[in-house]
Amino acid sequence: NHPGDRRVIMAILLGLARSRQAAAAGRRAAARNYGTSLPIPNPPPGTGAVFHSRMQPPKYSLSNPKWFGIFFAMNVGVYSGHYFYLRFLMRQNPPNPPRDPENTGAPEKHMHAVDDE
Repeated sequence: NHPGDRRVIMAILLGLARSRQAAAAGRRAAARNYGTSLPIPNPPPGTGAVFHSRMQPPKYSLSNPKWFGIFFAMNVGVYSGHYFYLRFLMRQNPPNPPRDPENTGAPEKHMHAVDDE
């Protein structure tokens, strides 16, 4: 147990703690940043200020994972509600009555038949 070993171990642990804090701060900043990766244009000199998207950020902005999560949850809800209605709420049609073997109500001639008189 050399006293220099203790300093090296403490330096390594301190470096790990700092790198974890920096990584967590970077993740928090990336989670809040929904802007653009495109370059922001600068106004020509003497023309005044151009109102680009950084001056008026959107009021509600969802990241891709949140948006697709809501989208797929909505689709699951729509389809499950549709099949719930069909299965439990909608009435079933009654079965067709049995056919009459005599067919007493049949017309003498079909209504769309061509007249060959």
